[in-house]
Amino acid sequence: MRLEECKQEAWLCNHCSMCTQTVSDEAGFYRICQVYEQLRFEDSSARGHNTIAFYLLNGTLKYSGEVADCIYNCTTCAACEEICKPFGNLVAQMGGTALKTVVPPIMNAFGASLDPVLSVGILEAMRADCVDLGLQPEAIKKIAASAEENHNPYGEPHADRVRWAEGLDISQTADTVLFVGCNAAYRKQEIALSSAKILKGAGIDYAVLPGEWCCGSPLLRAGNVDAAEKMIRHNVDLLKEKNVRRLVTACAEGYMAISRDWPKVAGDLPFKVLHISELVAQLIKAGKIKLKRRIDSKVTYHDPCHLGRVMGVYDEPRDILKAIPGVELVEMYPTQHAAWCCGAGGGLKDTNPELAMAIGTEKIPLIKETGASVLASSCPFCKTHFMNVLGKARETIEVKDITELVAESMGV
Repeated sequence: MRLEECKQEAWLCNHCSMCTQTVSDEAGFYRICQVYEQLRFEDSSARGHNTIAFYLLNGTLKYSGEVADCIYNCTTCAACEEICKPFGNLVAQMGGTALKTVVPPIMNAFGASLDPVLSVGILEAMRADCVDLGLQPEAIKKIAASAEENHNPYGEPHADRVRWAEGLDISQTADTVLFVGCNAAYRKQEIALSSAKILKGAGIDYAVLPGEWCCGSPLLRAGNVDAAEKMIRHNVDLLKEKNVRRLVTACAEGYMAISRDWPKVAGDLPFKVLHISELVAQLIKAGKIKLKRRIDSKVTYHDPCHLGRVMGVYDEPRDILKAIPGVELVEMYPTQHAAWCCGAGGGLKDTNPELAMAIGTEKIPLIKETGASVLASSCPFCKTHFMNVLGKARETIEVKDITELVAESMGV
């Protein structure tokens, strides 16, 4: 049982309920688990999942279809882990999110751990057990089968992976590679195009690799560990063969997987990994990107869970938006470390689309309260989901990826 690897972690949870409905204006939190907000059962919260893990480990409970249903009702947004940081939240109250991001690595260097209970890791281990036992939802089986056959979760031919780049004359060999990711390659191709145009406009010598496979994150989040490891090893071998020194991705989930999950499978990576918002912020500061065209819009920014809470990238997307002429950045509440998930993460959009839509719909009042006409984000999954949510609600708020706004202001 893969959950055995998380046995010590499962014992650390004291079942305090902070991960359900905590409201703390001082720390920026207004309700935590959006799945729990919708379903209102303990077995849909991190505390409930950790309790399930505890009883699975001591043999009181056995895996079943009912247990699997509970385990797959989660977006893996890590809000539960964020609230499970009492010292970190005190730091945030004193100095804001930036200080909260800086302090833990410093403390860890001195052997003082500030880590929360890793509830998402426990959940993903239980999902992996469900996959091993054949208890995963049918949608998850289809994703794994497609990844095996097509190297993407959408059932699209692998040969079409770089069709979006036709006519752009992009190299297939360079020190810097734009790792496009499945969503941008097959669904939100405008993000792939704007990312490519930004790099070209900034004078970056970069490549796109037709041999790229899925980053493995959708598989890992759903418990398909073996399939994910196959994707990861292929990608790492390919990038090593191409002597890549810098990997840039415009996908929050891909950035998290490459930075955090790939080294667990393939060891230390011989290339630097950047989310495109980090690179663009650097290029703007260095004067290599000129933002010439005005975009006279009030914009609010949605923090993708895997880019923000998990990877700590909060400032760069905001720095970019503030640098675009005409843009007025207005924050919604809650935001940054306490931002609500869009609802599409962790495979929930595939396993329980009605629940995913309900979670996304809950965020509409937060967006509208800002008075923004544009909702910006930096994740293809978030863009896709919010377009669906706002479209269904017949809202006129425009959804843009941050790369699209940059490309528009650059005039490329």
